[in-house]
Amino acid sequence: MLAGSAALYWSLSFFDDPRAATFPRVLIIIMAGLSLALLMQSLLLRGGSARATLQGSSVEDKKNRASAMSYPWVKVIFTFILVIVYFWVMEIIGFYFSAFLFMIAVTFTLGRKDLGLKKGAVRVGIAFVFMAVLYVLFSKILLVQTPQGLFI
Repeated sequence: MLAGSAALYWSLSFFDDPRAATFPRVLIIIMAGLSLALLMQSLLLRGGSARATLQGSSVEDKKNRASAMSYPWVKVIFTFILVIVYFWVMEIIGFYFSAFLFMIAVTFTLGRKDLGLKKGAVRVGIAFVFMAVLYVLFSKILLVQTPQGLFI
């Protein structure tokens, strides 16, 4: 991942307009930083996680672990449908509002466990703040035109 980030960063030097490479460079730097953090985490915590997976060797523990680790196909299919609806709705109601609704729908779909009113309000607030940051970044700083619709 780090080598890919370095190659991508280097490939941006071939852009004609240096301003066009600003946002991809920021994303590549963030991606490289997060990759480095994951690498450090895996190196530092390797011993503890390996021991934890070897504990509990009874047959019932293995059955419980297997059933708990079953793949959530319903969530995956529903999220895929949400992505398709998001792309379709984006042209109608605009990028920012459709992305806001998509973020809320995905966070509620994928994180339904022990969801309450307070957690729901926090998720909506995070989606709103993230969309505000994207609006300032795209519209005011980078001057990138996003799909327009009924709303912003």
